[in-house]
Amino acid sequence: MRINPDKNPWYVIGFAAIVSGLFTMAIMALHVASEPIVQANQRLLTERAIVELFGLDEGRELTDAEVTGLIDARVAGLGEPISLETDGESVRILIAYESQKPAEIDPLDKTGVLAYAFPIRGVGFWAMIDGWLAVTPNGTRAVGVVFLSHQETPGLGGRITEKAFRSQFKGLTVTPPPPGMQYVYIGRTAPEPASPQAARHVDAITGATGTSTAVETFVNDDLARFRRIATAAGLLEDNAATDAPQR
Repeated sequence: MRINPDKNPWYVIGFAAIVSGLFTMAIMALHVASEPIVQANQRLLTERAIVELFGLDEGRELTDAEVTGLIDARVAGLGEPISLETDGESVRILIAYESQKPAEIDPLDKTGVLAYAFPIRGVGFWAMIDGWLAVTPNGTRAVGVVFLSHQETPGLGGRITEKAFRSQFKGLTVTPPPPGMQYVYIGRTAPEPASPQAARHVDAITGATGTSTAVETFVNDDLARFRRIATAAGLLEDNAATDAPQR
């Protein structure tokens, strides 16, 4: 018997359900098929960011294989997480070595260590911002910073990923600040060279005050937390403030 779809609405509903199901299955199959590629690309982007964070590329353009090779040879903690733990607190760290990393990783052994990095994370102007901040083995200076994910406005807050902004963190003083001061200042006006803030200053992004202020807040919070845990764990000394007028 021939079905007249004009007089049988169930035919239309059934047909729509079948078509929708087929399209859903196709989309799911495409997602499953492409997921390994997406994950591999994301892993490579992260590896490139970490290589740049520690300066392992030495300013050179590297192939994908060279990036992965540097990570495998000289960075610990990216694949198998390494944490410092004390008094119920913990912080994940990455360890970059000057040459080949040792077979057995002891996070408290600074032999051959180039730098340590720890996660920085906080709410930006629109959503969460995630990244890593690297410091020298003695914890006195910043080595670099990278931001791996954000949803800030392109051309404004999104410029936190640009080298022009991130390069300002290199060499920044990150010792415990004197009373009443912060670890890092991000602002539009640079302090006088003789000011104690001069060695801790980063120029804010023009037109992105909200993002700049948010980054300043969570970088200071995460720096304080990292130093507190690292000092208690024995990785860093309980440094007195050693601000210099210039960096």
